[in-house]
Amino acid sequence: MSQKFKKIIAISICALLSGCDVDNSDKRYSTDQVLIDEHGVTLTPSKAMYVDFDSISKAYIDTMTCMGMTAIGPTVEFRSFSFAGLGATWAFYAPVESTIWINIDEDDLVLSRSARTDLEALEHEFIHHILHKNDAAEEAREHSSPFFGKCGPGINTYN
Repeated sequence: MSQKFKKIIAISICALLSGCDVDNSDKRYSTDQVLIDEHGVTLTPSKAMYVDFDSISKAYIDTMTCMGMTAIGPTVEFRSFSFAGLGATWAFYAPVESTIWINIDEDDLVLSRSARTDLEALEHEFIHHILHKNDAAEEAREHSSPFFGKCGPGINTYN
């Protein structure tokens, strides 16, 4: 057996034993009712979600824990951004309404949406919300806070 073939076998065995961390899930969720968790996170009727409400709620709890801060949860809406001319934006936080919009217009986005991208977008927008509700200075809410790097930098561009 050649040395090259032995290396291929060794690499293959390591790959099989370590598993794969890529989320190729294309399962989508929807709700036709308003859902509210114990922290006040509210999901409006939405479709084309790659995460379920329990995952959204857990991501909010994890973000508050990471930041060491609490706040009544925001409203989350999965909706088309094309109506508002927001284009290829992944997500948007509207502080006056305490609402997070997640873009479902997949054709406008650079990467394909998945459970990973939906959660990364939510975590990032949760930081905006938690900082806003804790009266952080406006500069801190606009990405200068170290919490963005630590707890929710946004969509990672790996695949």
